[in-house]
Amino acid sequence: MSNFLSKYKSVYDVFLDNWGYQKHYVAYLESLMRQETLLPTHIKEMIFAYVSGLNGCGYCKNIHVEISKKILRDKNDLDFMNDIEQSQIEAKYKPILKLSHKVNEDIRSITEEDVAAILEYGFDEKVISEIISICSAAQFMNTTVVAHQIKPLDQVQNVASAKMMIEKGYDGLAEFMLRRRNK
Repeated sequence: MSNFLSKYKSVYDVFLDNWGYQKHYVAYLESLMRQETLLPTHIKEMIFAYVSGLNGCGYCKNIHVEISKKILRDKNDLDFMNDIEQSQIEAKYKPILKLSHKVNEDIRSITEEDVAAILEYGFDEKVISEIISICSAAQFMNTTVVAHQIKPLDQVQNVASAKMMIEKGYDGLAEFMLRRRNK
């Protein structure tokens, strides 16, 4: 009997077992989530956490919520996970999270009005593709985690993982995991 579905404790274990092709995804995440783009990092993390929550991926949701909390240093801004409209996040980011919801839940329902609601805050049109890319990256990661039946980390592990992600990024975390595995 195989123990395939119980052997992975972290998404990085999956990546390292398949590093030949997964390293490209890690590099993509590093560029998308950590490099300066049109959206601030905490909003990218909110999108990733929000989409992960919609997809029932507690592992990703919890880590990305924790990263967002650490960047913001304000736990009150996380009410967006339950109610975007009533949340305390800046008004200009609410239509971004609403679009993220549509990208994840009903991609064909996206309208020009959704785009206009974002652009009226002065964002460049390219931000729409960035939002879609973050949602797609989260969906890929969520599928990888959920299909491999990786359990959510406990709060101590989430805090440690978030700290490491902020300090080292995706590339740095992968290098750390590779070194640890090769010992």
